[in-house]
Amino acid sequence: MVFEKYFTDIPILTTKSLNSSPAVAESLLKHNVNVCTKNFTFHKVTSKDIVKYFKTIDVKKTADLWGISVKVIASIIDTIAPHLAIIFNTSIESGVFPDLMKHSKVIPLFKSGSTLDPANFRPISVLPTLSKIFEKIVLDQMLNFFNINNLLHKNQFGFTRGRSTTDAGVELIKYIFNAWENSQDALGIFCDLSKAFDCVHHETLIRKLQHYGVRSDALKLIISYLSKRTQKVVINNMSSSGSMVQMGVPQGSILGPFLFLVYINDLPYIVGDSHDIVLFADDTSLIFKLSRQLLKYDEVNNAISKLVNWFDVNNLHLNGTKTKCMKFVTPNVKQLNTNVILNGEKLSLVDTTIFLGITLDAKLQWSPHISKLASRLSSAAYAVKKIRSLTSVETARLVYFSYFHSIMSYGILLWGHAADTEIIFVLQKRAIRAIYDLKPKESLRQKFKEINILTLASQYIYENLMYVHKNKSSFIKISDIHSVNTRNRHKLVVPVTRLHRVSNSFLGRCIRFYNKIPENIQSLACSKFKNFIKLSLYKKGYYNIKEFMDDNNPWK
Repeated sequence: MVFEKYFTDIPILTTKSLNSSPAVAESLLKHNVNVCTKNFTFHKVTSKDIVKYFKTIDVKKTADLWGISVKVIASIIDTIAPHLAIIFNTSIESGVFPDLMKHSKVIPLFKSGSTLDPANFRPISVLPTLSKIFEKIVLDQMLNFFNINNLLHKNQFGFTRGRSTTDAGVELIKYIFNAWENSQDALGIFCDLSKAFDCVHHETLIRKLQHYGVRSDALKLIISYLSKRTQKVVINNMSSSGSMVQMGVPQGSILGPFLFLVYINDLPYIVGDSHDIVLFADDTSLIFKLSRQLLKYDEVNNAISKLVNWFDVNNLHLNGTKTKCMKFVTPNVKQLNTNVILNGEKLSLVDTTIFLGITLDAKLQWSPHISKLASRLSSAAYAVKKIRSLTSVETARLVYFSYFHSIMSYGILLWGHAADTEIIFVLQKRAIRAIYDLKPKESLRQKFKEINILTLASQYIYENLMYVHKNKSSFIKISDIHSVNTRNRHKLVVPVTRLHRVSNSFLGRCIRFYNKIPENIQSLACSKFKNFIKLSLYKKGYYNIKEFMDDNNPWK
């Protein structure tokens, strides 16, 4: 089958021109990262553990190569859990991952272009359902070890507990604003890696795992997990003969993304502390602070050269034609040409780029992002209206939350203060009117207070408050700098900024919002705090941020 050959060969073809070297990759790791002196070991699991982990798996997942779905296992999990415990514990003791759990079903998903070209299809891998349970157990134990020993770099944001794409965006924006506050520009290099997960070199990964403390029997199990994996392409219930997977971490797996994080964990150390690097899985972004009079880019090009070399020896292909360069400048600063070199070619500046699903513009005014978002939400609002004409209010609400509100809320912490957001609120009101069959000019102020749906402004306020509450240790309290016992001692210090646009962004607003919350509410555990804030904002239905700031008692 053409698809099977293409999907098997593409990682090999992608990396054939690279100077991959596990020995050099290990040498770079040892030079930059201290070896972990502790040894990781897997511990045995019980039937209760297996049932607990199984319940975290999405029941909507596609059936595997043998036709076994999560729903099927759900009906018998209590019965088979003791037997699975025996199998998993035997694997842990012997360091052997069961072969039958290493066969993937690959479904080609059409993207665009000619249907005759396999390059226009994305391979969707479906792993054995029982493998997902075991991988959850393995991942949980490994991740716990890495977290306890503080082994993951602070700028790793993908597939780790309590870290998200929003956190990655916050790190990036904070760095840019910091440059602007110091009358500097910021230069971003947004790297594009070709088939990164598929190109992970197994020997290099194994050496890195050893460096981080995964050794002996624990390492044997991971080596067994990676080796002798097969995949079969399935189209219209017809499957290929199957082929061996030569490299990479398993796509569609639970453990694979974490192993990729381990693989790239030493990358930030390569460029040094003078620059910032943001990692979210295979999305790598390098940020520099630059003098506005800078004519030479030696420091930038030196860092890029180190980055390229690291990718090369680690068997990852940096796609120069898709890698973007953007200079972030304040609105009153003129854009100047740069002299940034990648693989001997000058990188041209772009006005916008996509960062983890969010459109960034050079002045961080968010108009391009909001414009694209409005287009998507317009389609979503139409879908809600269409569904409502055929079904009930309850069904239309479900469609609204999954298809409209989730898109509207994504990354709102970063762009929710922008001047153009009114168009998004107009679309939200259109969707709400469709759900409840209201007239176009009918006011929704009272309706929002009754239906437990956050307005756009309330959603932005909510995201700001939750961000501060989850990261409270990163902020300075008034009591930290003044010993006098005042009624404001629980409040956070609002940083003094030179630029209004910085204080007007989420960096300043989130603190001012949080300081409106009474001390007894600020002390609540995260889940209780979340519920209290949501219920309060439901009742208020703010149409804009000013209404919230002018409200002397927003929590009653």
